Amino acid sequence: MHKRVLTALLSFLFLAEVPLLALAQPTAPGLTPAPSQNIATGKGYWETPMDINNTQAVWDMLMAPVTVVKGNQKSQQTLYAQPDEASQPVGDVTRDSQGVHVLETLDNGWSLVETYSSSFHDSKVKAWNQLVQGYIRTDMLETRTPRDKYALLVDKLDQRLYIFEDGELYDVLVISTGLPNERQPYNETRSGEFLLVSPVGGFETEGLHAAMGLRFNFGDILHEVPHSLRGDTKNYERYEAVLGERASHGCIRVQRKRTPKGTNMTWVWNTLRNRMGTKLAIWEDLPGRQLPHVDPATDLYYNPQGGQNYHSQDTCYGVRDRYLPLTGFTYGELDTTPYSKLTACPYCVPPRRAEDIDAINNAHILP
Repeated sequence: MHKRVLTALLSFLFLAEVPLLALAQPTAPGLTPAPSQNIATGKGYWETPMDINNTQAVWDMLMAPVTVVKGNQKSQQTLYAQPDEASQPVGDVTRDSQGVHVLETLDNGWSLVETYSSSFHDSKVKAWNQLVQGYIRTDMLETRTPRDKYALLVDKLDQRLYIFEDGELYDVLVISTGLPNERQPYNETRSGEFLLVSPVGGFETEGLHAAMGLRFNFGDILHEVPHSLRGDTKNYERYEAVLGERASHGCIRVQRKRTPKGTNMTWVWNTLRNRMGTKLAIWEDLPGRQLPHVDPATDLYYNPQGGQNYHSQDTCYGVRDRYLPLTGFTYGELDTTPYSKLTACPYCVPPRRAEDIDAINNAHILP
């Protein structure tokens, strides 16, 4: 289902107060519960509200089993409008890595599933990240348990990568997901749940060089923010400038600058490249979703000796040691002198300014 169609549907539901389950439409995480293999526990991707502050619920979702299509990780399976391969194709699913939501298992050897269609540029099904329901042979499905200890969550609404370790939020990194346009609608990063399936390493595409790639969805790869080459010099400036915004061709670009914990894409690569089967969940930026505003009492930091950034912690790899520890102030003072001209540090991922949060929320309000 296209986002605009889903928006209209949700608007109608809110106005008419019609129970969501009565319409048998594709669901969205945290909005429309539907029957699934995880309904007894309520821990699946499709049953879990998109709320990063509910750490336990998110961790339970990240550890919940995933139903995937058997086969090669660089191939896809068609979903059909009816339990018949002669019926109309409605979507594409990447084998081995992409999770599907099982809605019904039929007695005739078919299952009804839903997922965000992983149609790519050369697909015959032009369903770019559309939320679809379709039929697949039941014997093509298998359920896998993701690796424990670590898991990843990408939120396309706030362009952040959340790293979980042993049930706790370990760290947050800034990312760029896909930027679709009229000519290339297939650039959208597909939402849903995935398993990391192969450590690709470095690669080059369309003149961009990327390092430490981890494949999660056929051609979509989690990798370090790309760079161009000028002789032997790597230039990241152009691509780092748009981290925190949609900018890629569908891959997920991850910051290379270290947080105070030393976390960046190098950390992700070193930690997870030998842990294939780790879950990566991707939340859709549905109309109606809103980013919460930041508590005015939240501690921030800056360097009063000419510093240009505000920081989330009093130590930061973006500041020379002689200026550490940084001086504290509060988020509520961010729009006052001398803090009003400070910009967000590209290392330690401080919270966005209120006006930037408002801009994102205004772009996602229901009409």
